[in-house]
Amino acid sequence: MKKSTLFLTLFGLGATLAQAAQVYTITLTSGERFTDCTVSYKGSDMTRFTGTDKNGKKVTKSVAHNTIINMREVIRETPQAEEATPAPQASAPQPEQPKAEEATAEAAPDSQAAANGEQEAKEPVVDGNIAQREGEDKAQNASVRLREKLARIDTEMGKISKPSRSLISHTTSVKNRITKQLADLDKRSLEVTDLQDKFNKAGAADFTFDKVSVEERDRYVRDGEAAYLAMKNDMKEKKGRRKVGGLDKFEIMRNRYQGIPEYKQAYEWYIKTLYALQKKWTRMHDKETAARKRLTGDKRKAMDKVDQRQYDELASKLRADGDDIATVWFVPQPRNLKMLSICVTKVKDAIRRNEGQSLDKAVGTVPSLLSQYWEEMDKIRMSMVTGDLEGAEEKIKNVGSFKILMGLKQDLLPHEYRDPIRDQHNETQKEITRRLRDYKQLKSSLERNTAVLDRIISNAEAQIDSALAAVQKEQDADVGENTMEVVQDTPAEGEAPAQQEAAPEAK
Repeated sequence: MKKSTLFLTLFGLGATLAQAAQVYTITLTSGERFTDCTVSYKGSDMTRFTGTDKNGKKVTKSVAHNTIINMREVIRETPQAEEATPAPQASAPQPEQPKAEEATAEAAPDSQAAANGEQEAKEPVVDGNIAQREGEDKAQNASVRLREKLARIDTEMGKISKPSRSLISHTTSVKNRITKQLADLDKRSLEVTDLQDKFNKAGAADFTFDKVSVEERDRYVRDGEAAYLAMKNDMKEKKGRRKVGGLDKFEIMRNRYQGIPEYKQAYEWYIKTLYALQKKWTRMHDKETAARKRLTGDKRKAMDKVDQRQYDELASKLRADGDDIATVWFVPQPRNLKMLSICVTKVKDAIRRNEGQSLDKAVGTVPSLLSQYWEEMDKIRMSMVTGDLEGAEEKIKNVGSFKILMGLKQDLLPHEYRDPIRDQHNETQKEITRRLRDYKQLKSSLERNTAVLDRIISNAEAQIDSALAAVQKEQDADVGENTMEVVQDTPAEGEAPAQQEAAPEAK
């Protein structure tokens, strides 16, 4: 009978110790979350635990401490029915005991499930990516948890019939010390929250291309096409004056808009017009030269003076318009031999300079290059807006179309179109560098402050856990002493009354 009673006593003590085991909800930096976790080993840099994953499967994991971003203890109250259950008596019918244990075992899972459900309902889901933990007030949760654990010290102390002086002193010291630390923890929690907010904003923010607006991206193409249409309209005219105007407009295209695809067709129109004018002006020149030969010397000199006067008048008009007669195309007067000679020479020289000339390989490629460039820049902007700064930095370093555009000649892409693109590119690159620098500084500061906060929380929890462990130890001793008194007071089956009377004397 004694052995049976002692076994039940030890069984009850073991159940008490099992109930005292700490249960956690653990979240890792990978985003994995485990409930009903019990720690089987905790070293200097690694923790081994067994818990339930999101699929309800029981797993055992060994993880590094720095991969645990949340390890929250699940507080479970001991059912009142168990506390009220008296210690098993030797005289109690043996068949009843298994039923009581079975009932308790059946009730425990429901009680634990309810406790887990309540705890998980209160606990926010934590993402392992620090940049996505916006709105989570980790320190505030820790502060609440520490206060709850401090309250547990008093609750557990109340279960000891007569706590020792050393235990009272130890728990009082821990409570006073942690209560003072909570003020510093709350202050640091505000700092971490503020840093977290700044960190989230630094990672993702809007950005606008202000050097080259969306409407101005194709300005070069629009201007080039307008110049081509103006030139084409003039060269299609039969009147010589309009044809000459087309030559001037082509010269504008030659100097500025060789990058548009229409330049190839404009060049063909230009060469065709040169040959047509050469034929016409040469015929007029030869005819007037023959006519002058038939004149007397005085009349020929008089005609030469008229030619010069007309030429000077035209030069003066062109100069008033900002043009130089030596460089621009003009329509010669049919009887002005000086003008005819100049125009024939000029058209022949133009034909000679274009003979055997091949167009640059880059002719006509600028619109597609601009389209590629702005497509890449829009992707870079999207990376900046969404917070992928490292991706944006890598992309802007490898914009191939930008390098090609910046290397084009003036006649393919003039500086007035090229410079704003270069300025926009440089400004975007500087903004990415600035944001990335601020992002890294904030991240470092946030991680440093979070680490300090974690150490404060860890240290405080360790002190409270130590105090609770000391309380539990005296609880266990207190339960064991009371149970042993029951064992000694209960007579074993078959013992003589004399032996029972001798027991008090032995005491």
